[in-house]
Amino acid sequence: MEEVIFDFTRIFRDPWDTHWWLGKHYHEEHGNEWPGKEDPGPGLKNPSPKDALLVVLAMALLLAFLKGFFEKYIASPVASALGIKQCRKRAYEHVPVLENHLKSNKYNTPDEKTMQSLSSEAGMTLRQVQVWVRRRQQAVLSTRHTKFVESFWRFVFYGCTFTYGLSSLWNENYLWDTKYCWIGYPDKIWAMKDNIYWYYMIEMGYYTACLVIQFTEVKRKDFNQMFLHHIATVLLISLSYVTGRTRIGALTMLIHDFSDISLEACKMAKYTKRIEAANVLFATFGISFFVSRIIYYPYSILYSAIYETRTITNTGSCSLTITNSFLFVLYFLHIFWFSLIVRVVMTFAKNEQPEGDLRSEEEAPSSSEEERKEKKVE
Repeated sequence: MEEVIFDFTRIFRDPWDTHWWLGKHYHEEHGNEWPGKEDPGPGLKNPSPKDALLVVLAMALLLAFLKGFFEKYIASPVASALGIKQCRKRAYEHVPVLENHLKSNKYNTPDEKTMQSLSSEAGMTLRQVQVWVRRRQQAVLSTRHTKFVESFWRFVFYGCTFTYGLSSLWNENYLWDTKYCWIGYPDKIWAMKDNIYWYYMIEMGYYTACLVIQFTEVKRKDFNQMFLHHIATVLLISLSYVTGRTRIGALTMLIHDFSDISLEACKMAKYTKRIEAANVLFATFGISFFVSRIIYYPYSILYSAIYETRTITNTGSCSLTITNSFLFVLYFLHIFWFSLIVRVVMTFAKNEQPEGDLRSEEEAPSSSEEERKEKKVE
């Protein structure tokens, strides 16, 4: 078993070696003959990496287009109707002293003492420095309007995918008992139902698009964690698809969409200044996150992928070891994010305002009130 799991060099000798992908026992019985050579019948699809690549790329482009269309023609008008005005970015002069300071401090607003020091260095009044800082922040950081629009898109997407995924899996026995993810693997459960196939393509297309779009959006404080999350997610979905472990993959995707719905709803409430609703939604998000990602995920997903797969199929593989490694990466990210949730809760318990409130992603002053203050100075 140890030789099978850790002999990673086999893939370099033969990229489609079934010993590497599906394990020693399958390789000894079938050689390099992959499952799914026969027509699975109506309503079923065999995993096909080449076909999926084209579908995923098309899906990523389609979702990127839908995101732009939704944000411009639906979410933006809704934001304006709710009183979140789109801030007009105003021109600013290039001041090297101020520019260097903001960049080195990740565009955070300087305190009053620092402002006074910067005004002396730049030869500007304190009020001119304050106005310049706000305009520079607005040029590089997202406004409340932009944040609301982005959260609205994610809220709708996660809501739709979770609903579609749950309805697709509701009558599947492996939703209720994960051992059915492996009974008959790989031959008897290799084919996917059409609705599960499209669930896979949508999710893979979305996270593929996220990898690219993330570099075009404002860089957030958790940029590195989110990038690692997207990488791990794309690799997990791809590996589970190629190796026919789509049942456990579908369950993993489902529980990740579950808690994200309430998080985006919470952010939207915060951006519209409905604080009580935001607090309730944040509590809902915290509970759903804890139940789905801290409790259910290791108890069901990790246990099934590590223990049930070997006891039921009596085999292991290098690809399974890599897949399980990324499952653990996701769990460590879950723990990191849950620690931030606990920090926010503890801060509110002390009646303090948390720094970097998870309920929102606001990074710069963006209200019409700020613009009115600037006009008074001018």
